[in-house]
Amino acid sequence: MKESNHLPIFKEGDPVDFETLVQPHLTSAFRVAYLIVHDYHLAQDAVQEALWEAYKSLNRYDKRKGTSFRAWFIKIVTHRALNMVRRKKKTEEYMDSIDPGQNPLETILQKEKEQQIWRAIQLMTPKHRSAVILYYYEEFSIAEIAKILGVFEGTVKSRLHKARKIIAEQIQVKNEKQVFTELGVIMHE
Repeated sequence: MKESNHLPIFKEGDPVDFETLVQPHLTSAFRVAYLIVHDYHLAQDAVQEALWEAYKSLNRYDKRKGTSFRAWFIKIVTHRALNMVRRKKKTEEYMDSIDPGQNPLETILQKEKEQQIWRAIQLMTPKHRSAVILYYYEEFSIAEIAKILGVFEGTVKSRLHKARKIIAEQIQVKNEKQVFTELGVIMHE
C-alpha cells in the first residue's frame, strides 16, 4: 500500500490531524499485530499502545529521513506486538475466510497449503516471524523492514532466508508423514 501524497507536512508548531494520518494504516497495523501475536484482543492492545505512542512521539517523525509515515507507524506497531509476544507465549491459529470464487477442491487444497505455511510460521521465533509478516504479508521492502526492526538489511535477508528454510522443512516433514500414512493404509488393506 503506497502512502498518499496528500498527507499534511508537519512543521514544528503546526497542528496535525492525527486521525487523518493513521486512519489509512489501521487495517494494516492490526493485521501486522495479529499475525505476530495470534490473538485478536492482544493485537487490539498492541495497536492501541502503538497509537498512543505514535501520538505522543509524532514530533519525532521526520519525513526528510526517508521513512514513510506508514513504515514509521508500523515499526511502532511491530515493536508493541513483539512485546506482547514476549509476555504471552501461547499462540492461536490464524485463519482466513474461504474465497467463494474458487473451485471448492482448489480452495481446500490452497487452504491446506496456507495452513501448513502458517503452522511453520508459528513455529518460528518472533524475530523471524515478524520479518516474514512484514515482507510477505505487508509487502515492506528489505530496507523498510530493517528500519522497522532496527537491524541491518543483511540481518533481514538472513532472517527471511532462515524463515523460508523453516517453512520448506516443515512442509517436507508434513508431506513425508502423509506419504507414510498413505503407504500404511495401502499396506493394511
